[in-house]
Amino acid sequence: MQPPIPRIPDETLRKLIAVFYARVRKDPLIGPVFNASISDWNAHQDTLFHFWASLLYGNTGYNGRPVPAHFKHREHMTPEAFTRWLTLWRQTTTELLTPEAAALLQNRAECIGNSFQRAMSFQSGV
Repeated sequence: MQPPIPRIPDETLRKLIAVFYARVRKDPLIGPVFNASISDWNAHQDTLFHFWASLLYGNTGYNGRPVPAHFKHREHMTPEAFTRWLTLWRQTTTELLTPEAAALLQNRAECIGNSFQRAMSFQSGV
């Protein structure tokens, strides 16, 4: 039996997303791509809150399709960009969450990154 998923309060998850994407926006490698792609950061962060909450706890109103939404940015989704995204995610989760919750979200982010890279390669015909 797997250990229970640590409950992350909504306000903590929202803060995590806000701090993480503030770092992403300032990052010299991935910031320009995100800043050019997202015009309404409040709405985007709300979507991301629901995305992460749905991964952790089930249905929270998220009904997006992340791979198709990101496919138009595939030329920017390089291994280096994924590594930077994961590095910032690991730093932020480690700083703001309990070790158990940080490890859980880091693992999920790594799975997401791997899935995205496979999907982008497959759909591009690589």
